[in-house]
Amino acid sequence: MIDTNGKLTAQYGCFLIIPLKYDPSSFNRSRLEEITQYAPLTTMDLNENVKAMMDRSNEAAIGSCYSVPQKHLIRALDKELQPDKVSALWVQNGEETFPFQVASSYLYLFHTRIAFLCLSISFEQMETLYAICNPGFAENNASFFVIDSFGKKISFSIDRWLDDFLKPLGLFKFFDGKSSFLLDAYAYIFAVTQSRFDTLSQMRKMTFNLHKMLPMDCPVEDDSEEDICYVYAVRNRDTGAYRWGCCVTSQTTAYVITDEIENFEAQRDTQAEDGLPVVLLSLYEKYTCLRFTELIAHMKKGQIKELKNLMLNFQAFGTVTPANLSRWHNVKQIYAQLLRVNDISTAIEDISNKIHILTTHQEEIERAKSETVINIITLFGIVSILASVLSIVQILSGGDILIWGSTILTTVVLVLITMIAVRNRKK
Repeated sequence: MIDTNGKLTAQYGCFLIIPLKYDPSSFNRSRLEEITQYAPLTTMDLNENVKAMMDRSNEAAIGSCYSVPQKHLIRALDKELQPDKVSALWVQNGEETFPFQVASSYLYLFHTRIAFLCLSISFEQMETLYAICNPGFAENNASFFVIDSFGKKISFSIDRWLDDFLKPLGLFKFFDGKSSFLLDAYAYIFAVTQSRFDTLSQMRKMTFNLHKMLPMDCPVEDDSEEDICYVYAVRNRDTGAYRWGCCVTSQTTAYVITDEIENFEAQRDTQAEDGLPVVLLSLYEKYTCLRFTELIAHMKKGQIKELKNLMLNFQAFGTVTPANLSRWHNVKQIYAQLLRVNDISTAIEDISNKIHILTTHQEEIERAKSETVINIITLFGIVSILASVLSIVQILSGGDILIWGSTILTTVVLVLITMIAVRNRKK
């Protein structure tokens, strides 16, 4: 859609997918049930067996999804804030200040001790997301604030905000250290427009700009990025145009979507239901491998069996090939690209090799211990036999004919039984 100034207009939204980790012993499930609602997958873009993987009633489930109401996110900013009175949060980057809204978000919890907070935000200018994420840099000098119902400006740290919300749940930033929660966040960006798209090149330009977190009509060219893949909807036969297209990279997935009535909230819900689970499945596989690497590095004595079982369950039930993901080819393409750019297959193979090496080493240690015990038992057995022989000799030396006869008969019977047993074993 073009405004009166000739600029392309759209409504923008983003799910900032923040990787997290947890320890089963300290995870607060009662708190989770208190502030979230279980959200089963209902999308028709995924096959039924894939959706069952996120069904918590399924014994072979790999995890589950929960909806986080906006009010709980806002209250984590400041306990004195009234969520229904907060119309916007603000980010200031230099001299520019941009408003953005936080909506109900999603928390994906997986059994491999990882989780993802999908923070839902919306904004009117793409510069807003650029200021929030500061792509390409480890540091971010942007400042954040909110205005309460009395007009008071309250500054906040986005990292402290997220930490205050997640810590009571027993969830923590995936990578330790002083880096921001948003440094490793995956951006699922979408723009909703009124008009359909006539050409593929038009969608490529728009989605590439969204990937760069720049306005869709901004002239941008960059041939240095090699991890980009474009996927589109099928061309509509009646209109001769396309309804959506997306740009998939290792750090972002960017959609442009047509909605003639511009129902942004409905489109946001659709993206959360249909598109977000596809991205989460690939990130789950990526971060599970990273989590296993961390657990192996800090493994305590006797934990190798537990980690091996986790890995076997992950390989057996937690991985999905693109061919089995969906009935739609373009959805398979998106997922296949995510697996490719993150090199998931190599990561899984690497973890399997590490587990195998550690298991083999553990078995060798246990075998050495068993052999030591057997050798000690054998030594005591030999000594016991010698003592028994001496006792028998002493008994026979002073014994009568009955003792000698009993001894000879017992020896003959034992020899016959041994010969019969050896013969049967050979047969």
